Amino acid sequence: MGKDTRLLYKSNITNRTIMKIAVIGNYPPRKCGIATFTQNFIDSLLQQPLSVTKTRVEVEVFAMNDREEGYPYPPIVKYGIRKDVMEDYNRVIEYINNSGFSYCHIQHEYGIFGGISGIYVMQFLARINIPIAITLHTVLDKPDFYQRKILTAIGLAASKVFVMGHTAIRFLQTIYGIDREKIEVIEHGTPVFENLQKPSAKEELGLKQQPTILTFGLVGRSKGIEIAIKALPDVVKKHPDIQYIVLGKTHPHVVAHEGESYRESLESLALELGVSENIIFLNQYATEDDLVKYLSAADIYITPYLNECQITSGTLCYAVASGAAVVSTPYWHASEILSNEVGLLFPFHDYNMLSQQLNNLLDNPEKLNNYQKAAFEYGQSISWPTIGAKYFRSLTRMIFDNEAQLHPFEKKNIRTVLLHCTPELRLDHLERMNDDFGILQHATYIFPNFKEGYCTDDNSRAMIFATMYYQKTKSQQALALIKKYLSFINYMRNDDGSYGNFIGYNKTKPEPIGSEDSFGRALWSLGYLMHHAPDRMMSDYAAELFSYSFDYIPKLKSLRGKANTLLGLYWFYKTHSHNQHVKHLINELSGFIMSEYQAHSSDNWHWFENIVAYDNAIISLSLWHAWEILDKAPLKEIALESTDFIIKTSTCNGHLSLVGNEDWLIKGGKKPQFGQQAIDALALIQLCKKTFEITKLDQYSEALEISYTWFLGNNDVYIPLYDNHTHGCCDGLEKYGVNRNQGAESLLSWLISSLVYNQK
Repeated sequence: MGKDTRLLYKSNITNRTIMKIAVIGNYPPRKCGIATFTQNFIDSLLQQPLSVTKTRVEVEVFAMNDREEGYPYPPIVKYGIRKDVMEDYNRVIEYINNSGFSYCHIQHEYGIFGGISGIYVMQFLARINIPIAITLHTVLDKPDFYQRKILTAIGLAASKVFVMGHTAIRFLQTIYGIDREKIEVIEHGTPVFENLQKPSAKEELGLKQQPTILTFGLVGRSKGIEIAIKALPDVVKKHPDIQYIVLGKTHPHVVAHEGESYRESLESLALELGVSENIIFLNQYATEDDLVKYLSAADIYITPYLNECQITSGTLCYAVASGAAVVSTPYWHASEILSNEVGLLFPFHDYNMLSQQLNNLLDNPEKLNNYQKAAFEYGQSISWPTIGAKYFRSLTRMIFDNEAQLHPFEKKNIRTVLLHCTPELRLDHLERMNDDFGILQHATYIFPNFKEGYCTDDNSRAMIFATMYYQKTKSQQALALIKKYLSFINYMRNDDGSYGNFIGYNKTKPEPIGSEDSFGRALWSLGYLMHHAPDRMMSDYAAELFSYSFDYIPKLKSLRGKANTLLGLYWFYKTHSHNQHVKHLINELSGFIMSEYQAHSSDNWHWFENIVAYDNAIISLSLWHAWEILDKAPLKEIALESTDFIIKTSTCNGHLSLVGNEDWLIKGGKKPQFGQQAIDALALIQLCKKTFEITKLDQYSEALEISYTWFLGNNDVYIPLYDNHTHGCCDGLEKYGVNRNQGAESLLSWLISSLVYNQK
């Protein structure tokens, strides 16, 4: 089919359209409800009558694995995807994008994908370049940070979002901001139940011909089975022959964390209440065939769940379709399904009311039969042949009616989508992180960590930001911040021109001599303020503080210390271009940096060290600034080569994929992917902006966009680091998601990046 991954094609022989579908989700023989749903969904599409639809459906499945060895899948499964292995996602994305599929259908549940709350699903949302439809099996009214981000992204990426109840529509609109036109309700499909012959179904299972109550599903504490057991004594008094079947294995996650303690507690409760002879515990995974048999035999079905937060229940739909009289607590899906006399509701935890309702049904066989008939009649409308036809009609409309529609999360357009939503620059979190002395360096979530005090690194960055912000706004707030940070930097200066970096919250014991990086950053901030100061007095004061360190500069040994210092010298010289000593220092430092490049670079390694570590792009940036002053051809050549190298090293699939600080990148080794830091993104933004200003080449403007949108979600896990609720920035990008602490370094990296990117 070539490279056109949006192609709908027609057979020359039949003149019928072929809809080729990639389906991502769980699949049998994995034992879970979503696996069964996925199989039934696919079977229902494949069974659509070709003579009527004129469209042949072809399906390939990409099955999510919760174990390393996977499962013995049938041939329809093209690949298994290990949930926590990013390479598996990459392989599937590449295959889907290049195999002529009409669209991709994702079965979404938070727990089946890798990362916190299943954030690895974002790989599919962002990088699959054909229309995406999503069936949501869970929609939460109180999502956590990750759950909200994921479902919001689904709303952007999907051409169609399917839910199974109307309550979900309200949540998707009001909580996640998803366009109502994208959302469609299609009920949970069920098997076809042929009749209401309860006696014959009981006989087939070897059950006694007596009133039978059933609860089915994976067993866990949220199911509230103890409520049903507590209701039984009053029922057994009037109907001693009832049998209550609890069918289902204990949920594997429950077994992993607490063994069978919940099931054992249920058995003990039944014994204590004297109803153990009336309860049959079947600790087994029921196949769909088994389930159909037990549901067909059940007179009454109970779902005694403990809270309302269940938007979809496949077991409930199955029970209704089987013609059981359903008695349930009023969780969201039950409240919808059991309206209009289809079933009965009782309050959460109220086993007395449950007893009354069960006795009322058992005392009145005609009423019981009426509820069974109403349920069975409703069930005919949600059997898989009917539900499959609904899906088929909706999906063909999506494909045929929107063939020219651009997928909003298409790889080439993701930056455009994110830049369209660029947030307003806000200082709320900066204010939280500041006190009268300076900016505190660390935070736990958004709360300043006073125990870890302050550092020169962050207050120097903060002074650069405040100076830039004053240039943009001329605000008194920015002016006050500049004065605060300038005073802090002076306080940390030693008599010999060096700087301490760390100081505790008590402000009494500054570190004697800090890192050369912090020294260089202090001089960079002083040089920048000197050139852009709000008034002459402030510029002169910054120059005076800077000059105290001239004698210390030749003592520097570290590459990044020299690069940061060189940037400070650049701004000093731009302000005082007559100062030949400063020009000499620029020549000395840039000469050292060039010599390091010549010593370590090779054909495939255009870099200054045998390692790519942290704050990398700042080194190339310093050479561009030195070239502006010295106009030496080798400076420009090395600056350009190293810039191209660090951009290539830091990008992947159209987004920034920074060198992680887990191990850093050793020459000839594999790049670590996670532990990505905001300061590296900031340095690349500054480098790309400077390179574009000098070369005027569009590739650097594009690299600037790629680097900036890293903060907004164009990254390896497609989660924004900028937090639009706190207006802070998360501290790093990890395999599981983002480090949600929002300290000064990441915050200032975001704030400066925003100003640099938006500078005219």
